[in-house]
Amino acid sequence: MSNLTTIARPYAKAAFEYALQKNAVPMWEEMLCSAASLIEQRSLAGLLSSPEIAKTKIADLFCDVLSSVLDAEKRNFIRLLAENGRLPILPEIANLFANYRAEQEKNMTVQVISAITLDEQYQHKLAASLTTWLKRKISLQCTLDPTLLGGIVVRAGGRVIDGSVRGKLNRLYESL
Repeated sequence: MSNLTTIARPYAKAAFEYALQKNAVPMWEEMLCSAASLIEQRSLAGLLSSPEIAKTKIADLFCDVLSSVLDAEKRNFIRLLAENGRLPILPEIANLFANYRAEQEKNMTVQVISAITLDEQYQHKLAASLTTWLKRKISLQCTLDPTLLGGIVVRAGGRVIDGSVRGKLNRLYESL
């Protein structure tokens, strides 16, 4: 996966910088998400790896399907990816682009895993605390995991805060 990220990073960064310069970040993100979802369809997997089909034909097909979200610059970007055999990494490019946008806008989605459903008041308090700590606008993505026994686990970017009962018991066990 890190190899795909290494390959996708220059394309995502160039697209993001261009979109930022043109004040078109949301439109570029929409196009990249649409193109990524198109790539992830199983019916296209054989088409992309087929040596019998010219790269220009594949680019034309993508441009036709995505015509509602493409302008000349985005069409050229798709053609560049096709010429370089990089269409299969579009999902990773879209992911990196979204990360660049979130970083630029100081937004972050934080995953909160809990044993029980968190009420609105607790979610607001947690979001406010995380906003202060991370210095970003936080949106919570709450999921349930009954195996936690109690407490919560917070995943914010590369950080993990394990406040679960299971995590505390594991730390106690390790210290003994």
